[in-house]
Amino acid sequence: MSRAKEAPYDFLCPYRHRCPELEGCSTQWVWSDYQRRIIAEHEYCRRRDEMAEEIDSLIMTVKKLEAENDQLRAENKMLHQRQFKAKRNKAENKPDKNSEVSGEKAKSKKRGAPKGHPSWARKEPSHIDRVIEVDAPCVCPHCQEKTDLSKIESTSYIQEDIVIRPQTVVTSYQHASAYCPGCRRQVIKKLEGELPFSPIGPQAKAAALYLRHETKLPYRKVQRVMSDLFGMDFAASATLGFEKRARQNADPLYENLILKMRSANVVHADESYWREDGKNQIIWYAGNEDVAVFHIDASRSAEAAKRLLGDRINGLLVTDAYAGYNSIEVEGRQSCLAHLLRKAKDIRDLLAGMKCPDKASAHFCNKLIILFKQACALEIPVKKKSREKLTRQMLEKLDAICKKQLAYPKAETLRKRLIPSAREYGEVFAFIKFGGPPTNNHAERALRPLVIFRKVCMGSRSSEGSKNIGIFSSLGETAKLQGCPPLEMFQSLLKGNKVQTHDLIFNNLE
Repeated sequence: MSRAKEAPYDFLCPYRHRCPELEGCSTQWVWSDYQRRIIAEHEYCRRRDEMAEEIDSLIMTVKKLEAENDQLRAENKMLHQRQFKAKRNKAENKPDKNSEVSGEKAKSKKRGAPKGHPSWARKEPSHIDRVIEVDAPCVCPHCQEKTDLSKIESTSYIQEDIVIRPQTVVTSYQHASAYCPGCRRQVIKKLEGELPFSPIGPQAKAAALYLRHETKLPYRKVQRVMSDLFGMDFAASATLGFEKRARQNADPLYENLILKMRSANVVHADESYWREDGKNQIIWYAGNEDVAVFHIDASRSAEAAKRLLGDRINGLLVTDAYAGYNSIEVEGRQSCLAHLLRKAKDIRDLLAGMKCPDKASAHFCNKLIILFKQACALEIPVKKKSREKLTRQMLEKLDAICKKQLAYPKAETLRKRLIPSAREYGEVFAFIKFGGPPTNNHAERALRPLVIFRKVCMGSRSSEGSKNIGIFSSLGETAKLQGCPPLEMFQSLLKGNKVQTHDLIFNNLE
């Protein structure tokens, strides 16, 4: 087919305003409309591309929100289930109908203490205060029939009871005074156990302090118990005066207790919240199986940790992963395995409650739980070389578990805490090297009574009240650890001197 000839330069088509090939339309109008439609098509393509990008972004946002919603649902379910004990699988306890023992009763767990746990029984009284002989009954107390008195047998048992309201002892001290030329005044002789010019004796004051700091009662409840049970009436604020009197001997003992704690081979440390006059405070604990020190501070910073623990601990410091303890120089630090174990379990439970969990993260948590449980059950060797070898073996197992990166963010955060480049890596199995405990359970149990005390009395009202809580709780807990009854300790603080009280509390620490 030959190519069409081009029109001359100055050619004008006579049909340009009404072309028969264009069904009578103007060629100029057709050309302008064609250009407009090309521009509109380009605009439509641009808008289509923008909307496609926006749709992709919205799809990603929806997927992210669905994942967050899935995680929040799993967390909510876990928090609700944590308040209740896990239900046992009843199907495991049900016998199979086709089995040979289908007619026997299904075996259930025996009630009571676990096997091998030492039994507990009350100690028999060392003496008998009175003996009451009771004649045989003439009429049966059950069926009201006359009994045969010719067949008399004897039975006996011992019963202990208390005197609900004992009689108070009122003593009148009549002193003969003598003039002292050095003091230039009349002086009297103080008897042992006497509180000069005090209307309430040391036994009653010690009982009030015991109720306050050992049974954790508010001041008004202390007043009520002393009045109802002992017939000793005094104002609720009088217990503050008892504490002030006991502080005279307690302050130097508390400072000595802090020095003994800092020189220990193993120190547990933990902290919790406290309330002072409606404001948040922090109660710190540091101690071990021999000593216990409590301190209430306004801060949870590293400086507050140093005020209690000092700049250096010449032994093993067992704590959680709180960074406030990092500024303290230690010979060794053990990160609580119970906290890491609980964290791994929480992440595993969250993954189990999600619709599309990350299987690699769940597998990582399960392996970590098994490893930490094995570590808590380890028997630490006596020889140093054996301990070092065991430490290397446990770290190799930990490295194998934490080798690969994880997709789930919380599991990846936990993994990064346990890799060799992390600070906490050397603190996971430090207890093997130093022969200490793998968990900080001791500090958790030591703080629990004061946490309950905070809920009962809503904290303290002043800084002096907070100091009293810290000092008397420390001395009382240490006295119990040393086998000294706290009531006897409070009596010694009130009527004894510093040397006697020191020997009483620190009997086994010298």
